[in-house]
Amino acid sequence: MRSHAPRLAAAFGAALVLFAGSAGAEPAATGKVLKQLGFPDGALAQAKAGQIVKTDLKSSEERELAVGLVFLVKESPKELADELRGGLLEKVDANVMAHGTLSGEGSLSQFSGLKLGSLTDKYKNAKAGDDLNLSTAEIKALQALKGKPDSAIEQEVHKQLLARYQAYRSGGLGGIAAYDRGGKQRSGAADLKSASQAAAAVKGTAPGYYDTVMNYPKKPATGFDETYNWQLYKAHGEPTIILTHGFTLEEGDAFHGIQRQFYVSGGYNVEQAMAGFLKVPEGTLVVYVNRTSTDQVAGFGGGTKRSVGAKLMATQVEGLYAKVQKEAVK
Repeated sequence: MRSHAPRLAAAFGAALVLFAGSAGAEPAATGKVLKQLGFPDGALAQAKAGQIVKTDLKSSEERELAVGLVFLVKESPKELADELRGGLLEKVDANVMAHGTLSGEGSLSQFSGLKLGSLTDKYKNAKAGDDLNLSTAEIKALQALKGKPDSAIEQEVHKQLLARYQAYRSGGLGGIAAYDRGGKQRSGAADLKSASQAAAAVKGTAPGYYDTVMNYPKKPATGFDETYNWQLYKAHGEPTIILTHGFTLEEGDAFHGIQRQFYVSGGYNVEQAMAGFLKVPEGTLVVYVNRTSTDQVAGFGGGTKRSVGAKLMATQVEGLYAKVQKEAVK
């Protein structure tokens, strides 16, 4: 099996979002939350002792790799949140090749910094399958450009990315076009819905947040704030294009948030990440959960492949967050 797990884990890094409790968390309550999320007994004590605790989590569907981390940073939740919003993860992750912000209705000019480079040949030879994540209509549009210069291919890809951004921004999960796998369709929307349902435990304490997660863009709760961006990310020497939606939502004295990679050009299907910043006497307890959909772990032998892939993924995530932890305490 060709495992994509390391590149899956790496790709989330540049746009972490969070939920942060501003009141001090009682150890018993914090430990209970970690257990409900699937972390092992003793994770809280290990994190407070300076360890980065990583664990495989139960997958919400057969294609999913799920991993969790918890560690301590000796800053307040607000200070750490401000640093991450200011680009801390982009500073420590050298694999981000290029990125740009998407806003409003979007425009082709917002993708002007995205150069296909070595990806051009893949798009020139677009076809149904898993070499590229493309809808049937996107494949036909690219095939119609056969013989055209590279600049025409790049412009068409920009148009398709803009259309995907606009469709998701106006329709949420329902606006995500499925990938044509040749004889079957892969629905990133269904995978993201499954990942979202796996977070139902937060519904009791943050109903507005959970409702927004499930029903975006319909009536976001008060305190909602969102960002969109595109990234060109290098993993194992291969560039990958990612469209990301991140949002935070303030409810009372807490912030909640999510990162969705609602489009990925190849290697995996979609990804959703959630993180929590919990104030403890020692600083901030960071709790991170990542759920990534990939066809590489589905079907016969999927259980074994998922286990191996999740371990590779957890190791990659741990390495990135070790850098974050180190940078944040400087």
